Amino acid sequence: MCAPTETKDNSDQTKTYILNQILKGEYIKPVYQPIVSLTDGTVYGYEALSRISNEELQMNIEQMFRLADRENKSWELEALCRTKALESASAQGLDKNLFLNVNSNIIHDEAFKKGFTKKRLEKYRLDAGKIIFEITERVAISDSNAFSGSISHYKNQNYGIAIDDFGAGYSGLNIVASVRPNLIKLDMNLVRDIDKDEIKQLLCKTMVNFGRSAGIQLIAEGIETDEELKTLIKLKVDYGQGYFLGIPQEMLKNITPDNVELIKKYHNKQYAENAKSSFYPIIGHLAKPGYTFSPEEKAGNIYETLRQNPSITEFAVIHNDITEGFMVRADIYEMFGGRYGHSLYSKKAIKELIKTDFMKVNYKMTTDQVSRLAMQRTLDQLYNPIVVEKDNKYLGVVTIKDLLNACTQVEIDRAMHSNPLTGLPGNLLIEKEILSRIVGDDPYCITYYDIDNFKAYNDAYGFNNGDKMLVLLADILRDCASHNEFIGHIGGDDFIVICDYHEGEKYCNKVVDKFAAAVLSLYREQDAKRGYIVSKNRHGVTENFPIASLSIAGISNRTNAYRRLSDFSDDISQLKKRCKMMLGNYIEII
Repeated sequence: MCAPTETKDNSDQTKTYILNQILKGEYIKPVYQPIVSLTDGTVYGYEALSRISNEELQMNIEQMFRLADRENKSWELEALCRTKALESASAQGLDKNLFLNVNSNIIHDEAFKKGFTKKRLEKYRLDAGKIIFEITERVAISDSNAFSGSISHYKNQNYGIAIDDFGAGYSGLNIVASVRPNLIKLDMNLVRDIDKDEIKQLLCKTMVNFGRSAGIQLIAEGIETDEELKTLIKLKVDYGQGYFLGIPQEMLKNITPDNVELIKKYHNKQYAENAKSSFYPIIGHLAKPGYTFSPEEKAGNIYETLRQNPSITEFAVIHNDITEGFMVRADIYEMFGGRYGHSLYSKKAIKELIKTDFMKVNYKMTTDQVSRLAMQRTLDQLYNPIVVEKDNKYLGVVTIKDLLNACTQVEIDRAMHSNPLTGLPGNLLIEKEILSRIVGDDPYCITYYDIDNFKAYNDAYGFNNGDKMLVLLADILRDCASHNEFIGHIGGDDFIVICDYHEGEKYCNKVVDKFAAAVLSLYREQDAKRGYIVSKNRHGVTENFPIASLSIAGISNRTNAYRRLSDFSDDISQLKKRCKMMLGNYIEII
């Protein structure tokens, strides 16, 4: 079994010998790496990867596939890898999508087509709709017409298509335009250190926008750090894959609970679930009671009820306030529409016929978050209403029409009432938020931020640099938010943060530390080193102005109670004046 001793002269022969032995002995074992949603951490699917199972026959995997190309044994190797992957996934009861890497010059081979007939998948008890061909450009596509025709052939049979390593292949955008894939996998070189590279972030953001417009979902490959994950979630990439989330393993495994919570944490930071902290209302505000039936209700009775009440377009099946199923009118009409439909289904309890793969969401989720998830559904369910639950119990339903109307109205309001520079809520929305806290009884801490020496900086460095300082502070305020804090931009260098808890000092200290460290980058080196700039004051007299710092004045209702906005405004105004008189960074919360 041992390979010949390798020398410079026979190294190619040795590699060919190893490849032939691998094929002859079928020494391939599959491993599976999870591809997870960057919304909630659920596993979307697994990429099947191949490893050599015989320790005496080892070579680099990519090298093995390139050698197979050269030796005209690509199909033989691909077939072996695919068979092993399907067998093992089937044996483990795969219920997610399965991504299979396929050489772009193999996919139109007749042997490959025959190897993926529906009968073959039936043998492994796998659904074609869960198989995604991951097109890998190991070599340039030799016959583009045959390739495109084969892609159409597979898509018509309900297979999914993903473009692997986007940005690292030979044709890039051309292959996307011709294939029109369901998914694009961003090359790991784009993902690596994306948190530190603005150009990579811009490229990724462009691809996200392109995907949204084209109906293509994005998968970020090669995630290896917490910061990469955080940045990709911030950029709204759909799915992620990499050693940080889960390593390739022989068993189909979910990612760890800690990583699930981490994804949810970062996602929730971008899409606040608290109605008071978001432009978008929570989905629970849109929910209507809807029509419900008991699981034991006969299907014939439900059919008659729907026939006599055209306004019932959907219904939920509820038992002890738990949603057990959901159906739209078309589903039950289809059952009873055939020649024998009535006799087949009328006496059956609806629990035997209901669909359990409906979409349900928590009532605290914001409408934009729900809208995004709803648009990821399959075409046959795309426009179905959404079930809303509170404390895991049925609350009601939301139609797609109501959902889209709510999101559209929010976009209009946001455009009208947001600060154009920072994108943060402006005065009208700020006043509404303050009033909602003051008249309520829940804990709050309202803090005002003012940049010291901002006018002097603006005069010395110009308005463009002044805007950069404002954007810097806005970004820091967002970055420090971890408990759905409301952040607003009053105007100029004045900002507000509303915390729904009493202890606002910790948040303020984080902001001060980050601002003090980052603001120096906005100054010329000589000014930063000496700690001040030379500029004229409001009276036209030249003066030394220290590096910009923050004055933060805050009021909580731990010891202060207000019922009128004017009383609160008077107190905070006096406190702000007192804070401005202090040198350097200063925080005072009463």
